[in-house]
Amino acid sequence: MLHIYGTPLSSPTNKVRYVVGYLNLSHEFHLVNLGAGEQKKPEYLKINPYGRVPAIDDDGFKLSESNAIIRYLADKQQSSLYPQELKARAVVDQWIDFATQHITLALGRIMYNTYFYKHAGVPIDERSLADGKKFIAQYLPIVDHQLGEQTFIAGKAMTLADIAMLAGLDTCELCQVDLTNYKHITNWRKKLMAEEFYKKYHESYASTFKKIMQKA
Repeated sequence: MLHIYGTPLSSPTNKVRYVVGYLNLSHEFHLVNLGAGEQKKPEYLKINPYGRVPAIDDDGFKLSESNAIIRYLADKQQSSLYPQELKARAVVDQWIDFATQHITLALGRIMYNTYFYKHAGVPIDERSLADGKKFIAQYLPIVDHQLGEQTFIAGKAMTLADIAMLAGLDTCELCQVDLTNYKHITNWRKKLMAEEFYKKYHESYASTFKKIMQKA
């Protein structure tokens, strides 16, 4: 049995869940309460010694780091989400890295300094917040141009690159990042968010976030 450990508030966790949903994999999801420090408890550190989410345990095979996990899951299923052809795979890897290092990281800076800093008991890092806004404004036009050239991030078919980018962009509304000027991103994102692999986890990330935070 595949066991997934994480939280619906984590973009990397959602990346894994979207892939699992797309592949329709039987699994159990285990909520890790980051606010309560469950990721640092001994029982979780046996699964992921880094003490971060997400992580999986696939019949005793433990793996962390969301990009490694989604590649492993897609490869195991021999899914077209992660093509076998060398150059096609390299392009997918390129955009997975772009989504992670430029989009998710930039929005993560904004999210942390807009919401999560309060729960961490630290002041807002104004420099980090400003950098997040600068970087996201710098990199979104690149994504929009790419989607203006083709239907999906890495080509004509949907791949892990789309799921990585989709999960990375989930926090846009909460971060008040306006995507209306990016018509190609907006149309692509709307289409994917209407798919079953997304809807089984979120009506939207913002609505899930608000529901969870109201209970916190």
